[in-house]
Amino acid sequence: MRATADDALAGDWRDILVCEQGFKPEFDRLTAAGLKPVARLDGAFPAGLVLLTKHKGENRANIARAWDLLEPGGLLMVCGANALGAASTQREFEAAFGLDGNLSKHNARTFWCHKADGAAPAILAEWHQGGRPRAVADSGFVARAGGFSPDHVDPGSRLLMDTLPANLAGRVADLGGGWGYLAVELLRRFPAITAIDLFEAETGSLEDCATNLAALVPERAACVSARWHDVTAGLPPTDPYDWIVTNPPFHEGAKPDPTIGQAFIKAAWKSIRRRGKLVLVANRHLPYEAELKRLFREVECLTDQAGYKVLLASDRIEARR
Repeated sequence: MRATADDALAGDWRDILVCEQGFKPEFDRLTAAGLKPVARLDGAFPAGLVLLTKHKGENRANIARAWDLLEPGGLLMVCGANALGAASTQREFEAAFGLDGNLSKHNARTFWCHKADGAAPAILAEWHQGGRPRAVADSGFVARAGGFSPDHVDPGSRLLMDTLPANLAGRVADLGGGWGYLAVELLRRFPAITAIDLFEAETGSLEDCATNLAALVPERAACVSARWHDVTAGLPPTDPYDWIVTNPPFHEGAKPDPTIGQAFIKAAWKSIRRRGKLVLVANRHLPYEAELKRLFREVECLTDQAGYKVLLASDRIEARR
């Protein structure tokens, strides 16, 4: 679970591993490495390995699901960096299942046990629940651990919505649409929108997006086509968009990586119509203006407040495809 491609997984590993990964860029890397990725595991297995993420609720839910997927007597292993809370997860794991062994090295740890006969530990019901969609504060939305900002509406996204020009209309793309906050609010506030293509890399967030659209804008939910897609690889061929909105991610792992947002900008530029408009929100320190000015003739900062900036780019430069 949360498998990652690595040179160590060569040879016979390619034939025996089934790799769960709901994040599309890593799913594609696993495929390119000759492994067998799936968005969600199903079946029964003699052994399982859970790689930890930064989300405690997701980790607990993955361990509980892995336990359910194991055959009797099967081996369950968990591995992760100490910075991701591996030590505290090991203590919880030991309290739930007992511990058959553990190793600690290179600021990370691995621990394991075998699935005993009998009923599952009672705590697993709570762990399963922690991985299911929950209310996002008092917003009316739901989201699950593992996605972006699952417990509150991101301030940058809220600022973007409050800053959008009033004439937004036509075909729209939402890049990195998450659990659907921007898509829902766009449909609520802009009746002249005819269609939204939403692109999101996390499968769980896409499921929550569908739930939110159906619950909050049922009369317009059919306007949205939500797709599991890695925006940094470019968008699928389509008719050009009139508007593109995005709150691009800037982490894949622990360190900030502004090249992700720059790749979002390039993908938008390739898919927007000649006079279309791109509106982007970002943390103030991220260096996106240079890439925008390289690809668009007009770049304007609509607002700069509370650590965020909203940038509007238009008049695409055709010669730099």
